[in-house]
Amino acid sequence: MEKKTWLVQRLREPAQDGLGLGMKDNPFSFGGGLVNGGLSAEAMDLLRNIFAFDYMGAAEFEFGALPKALQRLATHEDLVASSLEVRLKDVSVDFRAPKDAPTPSGWATIYTLCPESWQEEVEARIRLLATGGERLKAPTFLARCLRPYNEWDAETAGWLELDNGFFFFVDADMWRKTCELFDVETSAEIKEETA
Repeated sequence: MEKKTWLVQRLREPAQDGLGLGMKDNPFSFGGGLVNGGLSAEAMDLLRNIFAFDYMGAAEFEFGALPKALQRLATHEDLVASSLEVRLKDVSVDFRAPKDAPTPSGWATIYTLCPESWQEEVEARIRLLATGGERLKAPTFLARCLRPYNEWDAETAGWLELDNGFFFFVDADMWRKTCELFDVETSAEIKEETA
């Protein structure tokens, strides 16, 4: 990978109807920046049924970083779909959780789509994000998603790292659909894990 991870776009489940106003997308996802963060209408048509973009609260996300990351990702010929396991007890505890909250046991599966040559580094960066060891422009809420304190903590289900260009998800369906979009097969082994 070429760059340090600084910008990570949060992804949510697809919007059913914008804000209930007959719109296809949430018009506030990219603040006052470019329409759809710089993505074309055709690109939004492809992505809309897979995931929705969360508002990140910073101009760096609003003026073309998103299409650049997707273009970089699409130019790689060695894209692979994979998964990694993260031990829940290693995931950062949310500051809102009571001090005496029980430590969870078990593992969480995180699904990735990245160039094969980056797999090891992508996994290391995701583990850092889950354990609170990485500083970013805006939070990923990955730890909250893996160890939710409130029901809305699990609303984020995927992420697109914008500096280098790779995806990761906790939602297997979003991951599979994204892999299909990039014409990347998910292995039988991973399909069995998520079935």
